[in-house]
Amino acid sequence: MELDSVKSLISAYEDLSIYTSNKVHEAVEGIIKAHGITYEQLCLLRMLEKKPGTSPVQIASLLDINKSGVSIRVNRLVDKGYIEKRMIDNRSFGLYNTALGTSIYLEGERKIHELVGEWIKEVGEKDSKEFIRIYLKINETIMRQKAKK
Repeated sequence: MELDSVKSLISAYEDLSIYTSNKVHEAVEGIIKAHGITYEQLCLLRMLEKKPGTSPVQIASLLDINKSGVSIRVNRLVDKGYIEKRMIDNRSFGLYNTALGTSIYLEGERKIHELVGEWIKEVGEKDSKEFIRIYLKINETIMRQKAKK
């Protein structure tokens, strides 16, 4: 592939990625403001809804951030009563959404589904599935590269 073509693809990816991420963020802006959380914290609630009992170490690994960064985010959500820590053994604990945390997650999920659902209707199911297939392939590449480091 020629350098100009690669640069053009990278530029298009950046533009699209930033724009769509901003649109998703805008869709949940009212929810995160109303509950005094960040978009990242809403994503944490989503993660815990999908995988209850995830540990801070697992979160740090999945998000590729340090444990202290996870601790700050987690402690703020615990203080607000949105998540809780449950001991797994004498040295570790898992994180779980509280009923309030689950309701916030569901509010955000509804808004995102409304937005992305409209995109899928416009684009069509076939192209949407192809987009997801390619995006998963990109994610697998990222994970493989991360594992090599």
